[in-house]
Amino acid sequence: MKTSPHILLLLLALCLPAVLSAQSSSVRKETRKGNREYRQQHFDRAEVNYRRALHQDSTAYRTQYNLGNTLYRQKKYDEAIQHFDHALAQPGLTDSDRSRILHNRGNSYLKAGLAKENRAEGLQQFQQAVNDYQEALKLTPKNDDTRYNLSYAKKMLQQAQQQQQQQGGGQSQDNKDQKNNKDKQGNNGQDKQQNQQDQNNQQNQQQQQQQQQNQQQRQQQKQQQQKQQQQKQQQRQQQQKKQDAERLLEAVKNNERNTMKENAKKVEVAAPRNIEKDW
Repeated sequence: MKTSPHILLLLLALCLPAVLSAQSSSVRKETRKGNREYRQQHFDRAEVNYRRALHQDSTAYRTQYNLGNTLYRQKKYDEAIQHFDHALAQPGLTDSDRSRILHNRGNSYLKAGLAKENRAEGLQQFQQAVNDYQEALKLTPKNDDTRYNLSYAKKMLQQAQQQQQQQGGGQSQDNKDQKNNKDKQGNNGQDKQQNQQDQNNQQNQQQQQQQQQNQQQRQQQKQQQQKQQQQKQQQRQQQQKKQDAERLLEAVKNNERNTMKENAKKVEVAAPRNIEKDW
């Protein structure tokens, strides 16, 4: 299903970065830098500034919220959700604050679901998006953007549920076919019927065992995928820390070079003079 341009605009319309309150001067400074970079759509730079601020004060929920927006813009939806979670966990939030955070977290869940290969795989994300939008509307009932996104998330959830049912329908049809075969064979006599029933029971047991094994394998694969995702996330975080340090070092070097150039301009070089001897 293609998404109309109007829907895309709404999905991408995050609530604006939060305004700072009473925080330490260094935290406010880094967060303001991040806000300027965010407004200029330098999202990677904004991320660096927000992370610096949170390194000093991880309870700054507005900075957590702004970092979540920045990660969303970089399509890092899972990381964005984590920082929206941190923001929601902080005390002292107003209804308006909670509504904005829930709206943007719902956007992140929705886009994460749309990024899946098919709708059925995104069912859990679509359900989470619906929940967040509904909670946001309870706090700010007049928010038309949230109401529109809720309607779209419900449609995606319905499609995901339909696909999941279709995938499960094939197994149901196999069970019906087995039952019809047993009914036809029952007319040949009680002995044959009993033997056939025993065979069918044995087959059913084998199928159940096979299904259980398949389910266990799927669970193991899922756990392995989750573990791999966690490892990748840790690697990305480590890589991000390394990149942050490198960017910070490069910024310091640039500042030093600029300072040296400015100082050089200020130095006046005396013009040479001809000195004549007094004969």
